[in-house]
Amino acid sequence: MADKPLIIGITGNSTTNDHEWAEFQHDYTPVGFPKGIEKTGNLPMVIPMQSDLSLAEAYVERVDGLIFTGGQDVSPLLFNEEPVPELQDVLLQRDQWEIALFKAAQKRHLPILAVCRGLQLINCILGGSVYQDYKYYPLASGHLPVQHIQKDSHMTDPAHSITLAENTTLAGLFPHHKQLAVNSFHHQVLRTLAPSLTETAWAADGVIEAFERPKTAEHGALIGVQWHPELMIFKDNTMLALFDWFNHQA
Repeated sequence: MADKPLIIGITGNSTTNDHEWAEFQHDYTPVGFPKGIEKTGNLPMVIPMQSDLSLAEAYVERVDGLIFTGGQDVSPLLFNEEPVPELQDVLLQRDQWEIALFKAAQKRHLPILAVCRGLQLINCILGGSVYQDYKYYPLASGHLPVQHIQKDSHMTDPAHSITLAENTTLAGLFPHHKQLAVNSFHHQVLRTLAPSLTETAWAADGVIEAFERPKTAEHGALIGVQWHPELMIFKDNTMLALFDWFNHQA
């Protein structure tokens, strides 16, 4: 663990809160991300979306780790597909900015935690792809579909189970669990996994729910999860393990 608090960057989202005027634009992040970072002894820094991509390196130089957060759909242009009718909101400027942040973070060998959209985006950056909607996900024989957008329940509550791969970093964070109950709010799912990534958890329908990549001479360690730990920590401290992971990446 570091002698002083780490500064963990959080990718910010952007909204105009239904106003058409640019002056009402808000840069924000769900409060659970700063809370998770603070509860594990570190300091959060929300990184606002920028149109000047050259600023990415300056932001990354000021943090010790980076969280890629949830939000809009990943643009299918990133994996050379045309949009299907079920595609929801995309924000190409955010995609471009976060690609720049990811590349800068790799150069600095920063540890990265990717959540929901963040997992999907990084998979695409590294050469993978996503199904633009769960409707297109091919269920294997003997598998039943799983509800990946939970209904009639709070996002602080779990909605479905996942199975953890043994002997992985993720499994080491949850040593007393072969399965976890997680929340779920996504309609896109991983399709082709990028070659450098290792899948580490699956839903009952076979959907990849987590991946990881170890630290090497070329880049820092990376963990991606499809669920939202930043929301589950309001009811259960189990998911704080993902935030505490940054303390062990020096």
